[in-house]
Amino acid sequence: MFFIYGTGTTRLVTTPLPTLACAHCGTRGQLSVTVFSRYVSLFWIPVFPFGKVSVTVCEHCKQTLTSKEPLPEAYRLPVQTVQQHAPTAFSNFALLLLVVAGIVLALVLGQLAPNSKSKADTAQSTDADAGVTLGARYKMKNTTGATGYALMEVTRLTDDTVYYKTTSMLRSKPTAASTAQALRDSVSPGAAQSRYPRKMWHFLVQGQGMFRPLTLTE
Repeated sequence: MFFIYGTGTTRLVTTPLPTLACAHCGTRGQLSVTVFSRYVSLFWIPVFPFGKVSVTVCEHCKQTLTSKEPLPEAYRLPVQTVQQHAPTAFSNFALLLLVVAGIVLALVLGQLAPNSKSKADTAQSTDADAGVTLGARYKMKNTTGATGYALMEVTRLTDDTVYYKTTSMLRSKPTAASTAQALRDSVSPGAAQSRYPRKMWHFLVQGQGMFRPLTLTE
């Protein structure tokens, strides 16, 4: 990896010096001073300033002098005063400001991400719980391709698990009486309860459609 670095200047202020006479042509009221801020750049982006330089120009004879060379005695105090009061160019901190902004953005996104995840988990949990109630009955289609169906009844709910009992395969049209009898007679009271995680139950009901809420008008 390579880096492109260098230096540059930014104009801060230009101020007339009406009381001074040009040291070269003697014309009064034609001098002005411009203050520049020097900065270090990385990939042409300013990183930080490291000093100021002032340039005087006579509009009459066009003589140009910089503060890097000895200025005439009459110029020094006015030029120093303007240079000291020149405003700061915040653009000269562009790269540092971008880095700080990136850090702040990362921190903000880091704080928002757990909240978004929590909301998503809550929404998913709410969806998974939709329609799952104690005593709810479902009709399970035959996955072998043969005719018939099985009935299921939710017998217990925990935070992450749905417990249920299921009948053997039935063929007659379900009615309130036949459903109650099938669930009562085809399931042994001492039989172990089947169970699914809530998310899997939600998928089998809402996603795959293997379990369908029982409606006795079917």
